[in-house]
Amino acid sequence: MKPVKKMKKIPSERKKMPTTKRQFCTFQLAGHYCGVDILDVKEIIDEVTLTQIHHAPPEMMGFVNIRGHVHLVLDLRLLLNFTSKPLDESSRVLLFHPNVGESFGVMVDQIGHMVEVEESLIEYRIADENISGIGRDFRKTDLEKGVCKLKDKLLIILDASMFLSAVEFKR
Repeated sequence: MKPVKKMKKIPSERKKMPTTKRQFCTFQLAGHYCGVDILDVKEIIDEVTLTQIHHAPPEMMGFVNIRGHVHLVLDLRLLLNFTSKPLDESSRVLLFHPNVGESFGVMVDQIGHMVEVEESLIEYRIADENISGIGRDFRKTDLEKGVCKLKDKLLIILDASMFLSAVEFKR
């Protein structure tokens, strides 16, 4: 018999999966820390003069003219079933890129910072297939993509592409 050769142990190298990071534009809304994908945000407007829209749903705050372009401004508080509040010096309008929807933006209470988080830390909301479809009521959870626990607070991630649909459903 031949002696058995001992095999060298080859250290197993863990393949590091590339981590995907997501960036969010954050803001305060009715005491909640919220964010939308930063790639959806075109710009943030600090001083606005709104032109009211008569006979429009209450979620439609009005139109704003930014450098010759007219944008619809929605009251995000009402879309999320919070009470509306008057504009103040910290109120801002987030305008979205056209790929999100028609030329529109949302009013927020106070703008935050850009936050970068690992994709793996986001807990996405699972849509309930049983209650989706025509004839069902729109719920604020339809606007929420998920949540992410940060060091000292919870970030509610909103789906900007659903904001205009929310107004249509609430009518």
